[in-house]
Amino acid sequence: MTARVGAADPSAGYSSWDNAWRRPNGGLTADERQDTRSPDRFSVDPDRDSHETAALMTDDDTYWDAFPNALSTTDLSRILSVGRPGIFTRLTNGVIPAYRLERSWIIFKPEVRAWLDANSNRPQPQPAEPVDVLAVYAEEMSHRDLMELFDKSKPTIYRWMELGVIPAFHVGGRWLVRKSQLRQALREASNQRDNQHG
Repeated sequence: MTARVGAADPSAGYSSWDNAWRRPNGGLTADERQDTRSPDRFSVDPDRDSHETAALMTDDDTYWDAFPNALSTTDLSRILSVGRPGIFTRLTNGVIPAYRLERSWIIFKPEVRAWLDANSNRPQPQPAEPVDVLAVYAEEMSHRDLMELFDKSKPTIYRWMELGVIPAFHVGGRWLVRKSQLRQALREASNQRDNQHG
């Protein structure tokens, strides 16, 4: 049988099987084209890659503790068992709550958990509390707070402050961010703006 996964493509984070469209003949070998004729070979979800293993999704905090507070699109792909192209489509369409800062998607784990709970087919014992990802931070936030919140490097945070992506004050040789202004900037960067009231 022909091996499906080739050398990794580090620029995209996909294997050559994921980037099969780059190969001639539609990206599939004769054996692989034969495999697609089997009706139960692939998931019925067209956004899910055929070789993905479904993540075990539970309410268990241990499961969620394995993920950082600011999720990457790869993390989200694992959690939802959906290929990254499907993740990007859902982020762009506002299906999954997230924020677009410059060219980066910012996805907070507590918001994803609340979104999944709200879309569960099981009734929730009590109404979900609104998620405030900034609640644990002081009113005056430093660049270190932002690095932790967004899971981004210091150069990225500084660039965002210099460009005004994050509202900040340059005072006495250091940057200061007011939580209230950052909260407003996140509201404006949210892909859920059309769903918000007030």
